[in-house]
Amino acid sequence: MNRSLTPQMEADELYQNVEEELGDEHTLADYWRIVMRNKWGILALTLIGTLIGSLSAFTAVPIYKANATLLVEPAQPKLVNVQSIEGAAPLMLFYETQYEIIRSRAIAETVVDSLKLADRDIFLGLDGKGNAGYRALLPDNIQEWFGEEERLTAEQRRSLAIKIIQENLTVQGGQKSQIVVINYESPNSKSAAEIVNGVAKAYTEYGMESRLSTVKDATSWLRGRLDDLRQQLEQSETNLEAFQTRESMVDTENRKQLVSTKMSSLASKLVAAQTKKIEVEIQLRQVSKALQEGQSYDVVVPLLESELVERLMDDLANLERKTSELLERYGSKHPRIIAAKADLEEARSRIVQEIRHVSTSIRKAYEAAIAKEEEAQRAMDQQQREMRTLTGKGFQLVKFEREVETNRQLYDTFLARFKEVNTERDSDITNVRVIDTAQAPDMPYKPNKKRMVLISLILGLFAGIALALLRNRLDNTFKRSQDIEERLLVPTMAEFPKLPRHKNEQRIAERYLLSEPRSAFAEAVSHVRTGIIFSNLDNPIKTLMVTSPQPGEGKTTLSSNLAISFSHLGRTLLIDGDMRHPDIRRVTGLEKGPGFSEWLAGTNPVEACYRRDKECENLFIMTTGTIPPNPIELLSSKTFKVAFEKLKADFEYIIIDTPPVLPVSDALVLGNIVDGVILSIKFDSTTYPLAKETVKRLRANNIEPLGAVLSVVDMKKVKSYYGNRYYGNYYGNYYGKHYGENAKA
Repeated sequence: MNRSLTPQMEADELYQNVEEELGDEHTLADYWRIVMRNKWGILALTLIGTLIGSLSAFTAVPIYKANATLLVEPAQPKLVNVQSIEGAAPLMLFYETQYEIIRSRAIAETVVDSLKLADRDIFLGLDGKGNAGYRALLPDNIQEWFGEEERLTAEQRRSLAIKIIQENLTVQGGQKSQIVVINYESPNSKSAAEIVNGVAKAYTEYGMESRLSTVKDATSWLRGRLDDLRQQLEQSETNLEAFQTRESMVDTENRKQLVSTKMSSLASKLVAAQTKKIEVEIQLRQVSKALQEGQSYDVVVPLLESELVERLMDDLANLERKTSELLERYGSKHPRIIAAKADLEEARSRIVQEIRHVSTSIRKAYEAAIAKEEEAQRAMDQQQREMRTLTGKGFQLVKFEREVETNRQLYDTFLARFKEVNTERDSDITNVRVIDTAQAPDMPYKPNKKRMVLISLILGLFAGIALALLRNRLDNTFKRSQDIEERLLVPTMAEFPKLPRHKNEQRIAERYLLSEPRSAFAEAVSHVRTGIIFSNLDNPIKTLMVTSPQPGEGKTTLSSNLAISFSHLGRTLLIDGDMRHPDIRRVTGLEKGPGFSEWLAGTNPVEACYRRDKECENLFIMTTGTIPPNPIELLSSKTFKVAFEKLKADFEYIIIDTPPVLPVSDALVLGNIVDGVILSIKFDSTTYPLAKETVKRLRANNIEPLGAVLSVVDMKKVKSYYGNRYYGNYYGNYYGKHYGENAKA
């Protein structure tokens, strides 16, 4: 493994552990602040949703809903047809079947034809000229621009009317009661009631016609089947009587029971003999295989299942243990050893002899089992031959008896059903009753304008809140110092408040410490300076580098004001190490001249490359100078490292403003020659991945940041994010009163 990757891999693992430990717990106050922070967006979405709902509600066509109530009894009249005899449909599917019938095309066709709906242009959604779709909504003079449209045929109009009825017709009920409600929705209240009543009437007539047809078909079919069954019953009875007379057989139950009992006994004996043979055969094969392969007694003895052999094996084990003990006490030629070995050999001989004896016994038992199985099989075969001879006629008698009984049952069943059909023929056979007919509704069923407006308002409100929460969830920028410490595992040295804007005067942020020495910003600079001084008392930090993940995160502001602060303690040098986008010379107002690049290249002495600050006596500034084409090569040279060590002797503190870490690698080179590195993180701008990648690159190059600062902190936003429980309120109140610009001296 490449050892240079080890720090980066450790950092990745550490970040992952920290991410798992960080929770996303929020209090109700946190959610309330999220809502208040995005209140205008939420209000806008709420108003938009309410406006859309209001427009939809007040422009929608009013729909009227008429309904009729029916009583549908699932208990069918006792009519008989082929299907009712073979098996009725489950009762649980009855009402689903009725719903499908009511919504069927057959019912819709009946309603369309009876009410002549195919001739009504208004019902079909057509204008007076038969135009459909968008043309029906256009004035006559505009319709002429599109030319003549092909008129719908009578069959097309009828199909359209049927489709309209099926789409707007609904059926419900029949689950906990026998009540079924038919509903129909239409822009015309009278048409809705008329169509519902027409559907109820068509459904009732359909049921009556279906049942009358069933009665007629069942009666005709039953009469023919009864004649056939009567002839079959008489013929089967004649055949049974003739067979009993010819064979002199009356009772077959006792003979059947005797034969069955004897067969069962012989079958049990045969199964027992076969089982015994299989068991002895398995044992014989295992013993023979073990003896042929010369396996040890420990393998052979369990297979023999002999108590004598097992006892001899125990004696052999005792003799072996005794011989072993004697060998430890006496020599191999001692008489007791010789006697013990003789006993041991005799025991082994007896075991071998007994094993052979038991093996012979197993073989004889196997032969006996085979003989017993053959004997049982012969008895079984003999009994089967006798059974076929003796009971063949009995089975034939049973066949005749069963045929007579079956024909009699069928005849009785059909005769009873035929009588029921004759009884029910003149009765009321419908199971559908109309309880309430449909009435033309006075008020539209939909739209419910108030509900639509309220729902659209609620949906708009929830959409706004959801969008605000999603925006907060996707926000991965730093908002407080605790975020830096938790996400980057780097201590936070200070939080720099966002500098106020002044209309009447121009205050440069990089020199803000000079113009506002009692401000909260100045106090934050003092915090950073104090943290640097006391970070390592044994080896005080003299050289310092300020960098950031990407441009525009306040590193130049921090390094410049920090240099001004350190100049109050001693001779301080501020170096503009950003040789790609320098900014120090502009904010300090120094004249153009040799600087950092000339010193690195060795074209000018170091004294000629830095100049004293105009406002701070102990502050010296080394600008970038001429921007070189290859800054990284100059910074990586050994000459620079040697010269930098000499430069440290001339100044008490050296602060370097470097380029960002992610775009270029200049900061990684400079970080290895300074005593400490400070990272500038911009409030509500720098994302977690960018900052983590920055720290990861620094640590991969053996650079451990001394600390980090959170710059451009907007105290109002901090309060909106975290409320008074975060010390943004402390900055806003305490510093504003005691260290603010308007504080009394």
